Amino acid sequence: MSAADLPVHHVPAGARIRRIRPADLDALACFYAGLSPDSRRLRFFSAGSGLAPDAASGFCHPDHAHEEGFVALVAGRIVGHLCLEPTDDGALEMAIAVADALQGRGLGRRLLGTATAWARHHGYFRLKATILADNVPMLRLLHAIDGRVELGPPQAGVIAATVELTAERMEGAVA
Repeated sequence: MSAADLPVHHVPAGARIRRIRPADLDALACFYAGLSPDSRRLRFFSAGSGLAPDAASGFCHPDHAHEEGFVALVAGRIVGHLCLEPTDDGALEMAIAVADALQGRGLGRRLLGTATAWARHHGYFRLKATILADNVPMLRLLHAIDGRVELGPPQAGVIAATVELTAERMEGAVA
């Protein structure tokens, strides 16, 4: 059975979510280099060849109190990444990427569940995301969060999304 034949939300056996750490630097760079040009375009609004070293370093060194990052791992390899960074208005800007072969299998949902639990625990109840208008999977994922989703009108192919979190945890969250 290929990945394409698996039902949606069939998370790979042994998949786990954890906080990102400095030792993930090389693995995170390899993860982003391995994404298809379209997946990199949807994540970074550019299909560049990978993650710049300074960006990788920044992602791997969050302060864990105000900003955070999580990785999804399968067989010890990073197959997903989500980062949260505080904004000036008390919200968290989030961004997520999942390995092409594993998209649509629940890893993004699990990453986002972990991130929303972390956000609530740290007193953040609003998430923001800047999304390309053709990124339908990300728009669907936002609607899986327990909260009110507001999508701004597309401007130059980009949508500004805001999610007001409820007190409930998102289905699939990892403690």
